[in-house]
Amino acid sequence: MKVKAIQFNEFGGYDQLKLVEVPMLVPAEGQLLVRVLLAAVNPVDDTVRKGMIPQTKTPMVLGNEGAGVIIRGNAAFPEGKRVIISGFTPQGSIRGIRTDGTWQEYLALYPEELVGIPDHVSTEEAAATFVGFFSAQACLNKVEFVAGKSVLSLGVGGSVGNAAVQLAKAHGASLVITTAGSTAKAKVAEAAGFDHIIDLEKESISDGVRRITDGQGVDIVVDSIGGALTGEAIRSLARNGVIVNIGYSAGIQFTANLTDFIWKGLQMRGVSLSGWFSPDEQRVVWDQILPLLENGNIRPMVARTFDAGEAPEAQRYLIEDKPFGKVLLRWAVAG
Repeated sequence: MKVKAIQFNEFGGYDQLKLVEVPMLVPAEGQLLVRVLLAAVNPVDDTVRKGMIPQTKTPMVLGNEGAGVIIRGNAAFPEGKRVIISGFTPQGSIRGIRTDGTWQEYLALYPEELVGIPDHVSTEEAAATFVGFFSAQACLNKVEFVAGKSVLSLGVGGSVGNAAVQLAKAHGASLVITTAGSTAKAKVAEAAGFDHIIDLEKESISDGVRRITDGQGVDIVVDSIGGALTGEAIRSLARNGVIVNIGYSAGIQFTANLTDFIWKGLQMRGVSLSGWFSPDEQRVVWDQILPLLENGNIRPMVARTFDAGEAPEAQRYLIEDKPFGKVLLRWAVAG
């Protein structure tokens, strides 16, 4: 039996992504068969398709995360149950980089690769959960966040930046500040209920933080963007502040003043998901996220959903139009 997938055989532009037919996966012993309903599009997919990750081999199916429904299950995941498809493979690496990802109709997965979707959470929200919220929670854990700390999360329109804002508030931050790359995006964020937004078309990060905090700075920065903004964010930290870095879509180099680290006692820490989380460590993070998701304290935001065959345009839309919220590919409709 043949099923559909989005695959590329050569590195290059968006047009390398093709809707193809591939053999139906046969679950190994212990695996469950999942029908993919929605798969997310993330910036790293663009990096992989361009050939910028040496470990990637073609042909390749992209996709770190998604949501689906169990077709052949077990007692814990019976047929018909909706599930979040975790980004972690059984080996602890992130799917869609070295191994085929979620941009296909069916997946054969082990139970530890799945997370049940709370009843009131939509399939769209579930498909948009892993990369943003798992990454953001891992960052907060890395800096040993506790209630009462102030947080600056860069990029309210991005997956991790948006999730870090929501999680910090839900966990009791005393103040949460975020940034928007344009006035238009700042207005969208305000309309969505976000506050303390620094419009980078009008002021710098350090000026905005100084204004909002009366010159005190923030305790923690979650930086999922990198580049020049990292240096600006470092200048925004208070004494004993910590910046945690997980992304570099804006660049891998920045300029900072070493005396800020010495005189203010600052720290910089890095977070990567692939290869760093055992199944038990993954469960710790999920146990922090899922109650908040179930209770409605956090909510993944979706900008637009494309049909699977529109994958090239979906990727272009994410990378070039920089929407507010996640971009998804629709493979099937639940039920």
